[in-house]
Amino acid sequence: MPGPTIRANRGDTIVVHVNNNLANESTSVHFHGVHHRGSNSMDGVPGVTQCGIPPGHSFTYKFTVNQSGTFWWHSHSATQRIDGMAGAMIVNDPQNDHYQIGRDYDDEAIVFIQDYYHQTGEQRFEFYLSRSGAGFEPVPENGLINGRGYENLCSRAHFTHKCDPTSDTRPFEFRFVRGRRYRLRVINAGALAEVSFSLDNHVLTIIEADTSESEPADVHFVPIAPGQRYSAIVTAAESGPDVVTMRADMNTNCFNYHNSVLNPEIRARVALVDPPSSPAQRLLKTLVKRGDSSPSRPWDDVLLPDRCIDLDPSLLRPVAGGPFSGGQVPAMTRRVALHTKTLKLERVNLAPFGFINRTSFMPAIGAPNLHVQLGLVNPLAETVTVPTVSGRPNTDPWGGDQLIEHIDLSPDAEHPTVIELVINNPDESAHPFHLHGHEMYVVRTHSARAGLGPWKPKYISEYKTVDVLPRDTITVPRLGHAVVRFVADNPGFWAFHCHILWHLRAGMMMQFAVGVQQLERQLVNQEMMEQCRVEREMGERLVKELPGSAYKKGMIPAT
Repeated sequence: MPGPTIRANRGDTIVVHVNNNLANESTSVHFHGVHHRGSNSMDGVPGVTQCGIPPGHSFTYKFTVNQSGTFWWHSHSATQRIDGMAGAMIVNDPQNDHYQIGRDYDDEAIVFIQDYYHQTGEQRFEFYLSRSGAGFEPVPENGLINGRGYENLCSRAHFTHKCDPTSDTRPFEFRFVRGRRYRLRVINAGALAEVSFSLDNHVLTIIEADTSESEPADVHFVPIAPGQRYSAIVTAAESGPDVVTMRADMNTNCFNYHNSVLNPEIRARVALVDPPSSPAQRLLKTLVKRGDSSPSRPWDDVLLPDRCIDLDPSLLRPVAGGPFSGGQVPAMTRRVALHTKTLKLERVNLAPFGFINRTSFMPAIGAPNLHVQLGLVNPLAETVTVPTVSGRPNTDPWGGDQLIEHIDLSPDAEHPTVIELVINNPDESAHPFHLHGHEMYVVRTHSARAGLGPWKPKYISEYKTVDVLPRDTITVPRLGHAVVRFVADNPGFWAFHCHILWHLRAGMMMQFAVGVQQLERQLVNQEMMEQCRVEREMGERLVKELPGSAYKKGMIPAT
């Protein structure tokens, strides 16, 4: 953990071979932030663009990437991404990127942040759905930076047990040459935790949010929600401590209970070393030492917010001369109102499910929506019936209890369809939402101090519509709302979901079907159709009881 980094240049064709050696789980891979123009079938969402890759089978993702920036890849099946199936993906554009290595910075480093659990994701998900879990999202035991973390297990060992607290407890260590500029590509791949990222004694100059380049903004720390990415340039200090601490502190104010095992302070070390020098210079440095062994100290003003919110959007302005600089957010042509909620319903025995507009996503087996649209599978005759939260049969044209918003492409390319999403969140927790295939302009966010804070038409006059940096993952505040716009010009089925893994796994997902009448059958290759056939043949073996059903059988205590 994490998995291998994918590196490419804009315009490259990326080929990823996936061999599923899991014993009894299907899998998939989503390339987070990639728009997949012309390759909707490669978006990697089971039930939407593909069937899962069955156990013992392989699949090859192949697509051309026409963007650049900081991306990441992860499984979109069950809870596999927090069990280790995730990694970074970096795409450069040597001709058009505003910030270039060798000119604007000397080197770069990936900072891959994860929260970490001491059980598998599915074991924790079962707890989340149980009555014992009380509907509270599982709180992690610790966190990782680039696959490493620290926990003093000896503190919980019996006094008769020999335990060495110094055994293999090294955090991840970066080595920065003093005076050089480094681009830190920071990725939050966690299941639940928003983190506040900082580097002791060093100012972070933000230059990218998700994949959008921004004007430089100096900050001491930056809040990062699950699914989000930032790039920051730091200049390695010429003097001061020889080792400084990199911090990614979890915002525990966003957790619903206290995990006594958790150390929310995720740490890495940054060793500051002198640049290569001549023998005479090395002799001089022994006489005048620039560093010291004293520990670094965090910034005095690094205070975690009491709510999970994004970085102040006023700090994120499109880079001058870039595609979004000084521009007006596209005018709305259609408004779509969404209501998100985590509910414990009596009909599912109080197991918590994620809802968007009264629907909770349950993927069909053997009939992804893209295949249904293209006439490759008959959803009425071939779909394997699975139970749904609503109780409605899993045999409607789109394979089950799903919310799909159909959007026609504009016939005038110069005046495309622009969707304004009003996302109301009456939950006590924030929801970081990710939109596949598109970028979003955030024109308003609001969190109520009292009440639920729903959107009202009078707020239109308060929209920010100039110099807005588009993103693919935005946080909808607790007890409030967010208003975003996106240009619906990319044909395909595109998921829109909360990136807190427990909410997604419990159904907080919908889809936008953009111009799907124009999709053609060659989008889906023979390998994909064959795997759907295998999935349908496996049939009932893949059907699981609706979460919460175990309560009826007395398998899970009611206390």
